[in-house]
Amino acid sequence: MDNKYKRISIVVAVLIGVVGIFTTLTGSAAEKNKKAEMVIFYSPSCPHCHDALKFLDSIEPKYKNLKITKYNTSKTSGANYYFHYTKKLNLNTSGVPLAVFGDKYELGYGTDDTTGQKYISHIEELLKETESK
Repeated sequence: MDNKYKRISIVVAVLIGVVGIFTTLTGSAAEKNKKAEMVIFYSPSCPHCHDALKFLDSIEPKYKNLKITKYNTSKTSGANYYFHYTKKLNLNTSGVPLAVFGDKYELGYGTDDTTGQKYISHIEELLKETESK
């Protein structure tokens, strides 16, 4: 009986070791695949929002480590998130589009050459910050 318990103990120890190694490796892989997140609040009836969303859709494939989360403020959940973010950023506004990049934001949307370039600048800064963590 003693040999049987020794074998079981060895098998259990090996399994624990394998699980530990697997967890460490997958944890490291997950950290390497960290994504920066930007958030954009929009209204379906806002033409500037459509321009901002179209611009983001066009550049998104370039930024593999960027997650863009979109909230429709005409829906209750989107409006709730909007108020949470405006409070967090200490903004007294009800305007859209509102693009949030960490603790920075852009309110409104002009053109791809103006506001769009600001989006890119914020995105690249956000990605650098995320990679350095």
